[in-house]
Amino acid sequence: MITSKFHHLARGIIISQDQVLLAHAIGHQNTFLPGGHIEFGESAPDTLKREIEEELGLSCYIDGYLGSVEHQWEKNKELHCEMNQIFRVKVPELDLLQSPVSLESHIEFYWASVYELAAHHLQPYPLRKLIPQLVRGDTSIWWESTLKDGITADNIE
Repeated sequence: MITSKFHHLARGIIISQDQVLLAHAIGHQNTFLPGGHIEFGESAPDTLKREIEEELGLSCYIDGYLGSVEHQWEKNKELHCEMNQIFRVKVPELDLLQSPVSLESHIEFYWASVYELAAHHLQPYPLRKLIPQLVRGDTSIWWESTLKDGITADNIE
């Protein structure tokens, strides 16, 4: 029997020229954008500010809403579906020349080229297309979904 789990997440895109800050759960292949789970009664922007403070120990401000990406995957006979609310984020205290140190022992952060996101296994995978478009000046609001095409993280490169 397959069980299911729903995640509502706030994610931040932190960009310096053509580099984006990625988070990586140690021991796993995929990367993701900084942020995390929205708590009941908490706004997405407040979640993002809280998560960046918890993960990096830095204050940030939200510099605009970019859109949302639905994503699904199956792990250990459990179907996971998530809704990612994605924002452009500015972190004035962040050193853009070196990878920041994580305050959470299970996560590491590093800068990656926006044009090499597939090589870093960025999830949800529609972000691999959307982030380079943003860097090239496309400011249209996003909505993408991996639910519509039946592709999961387990069956893509």
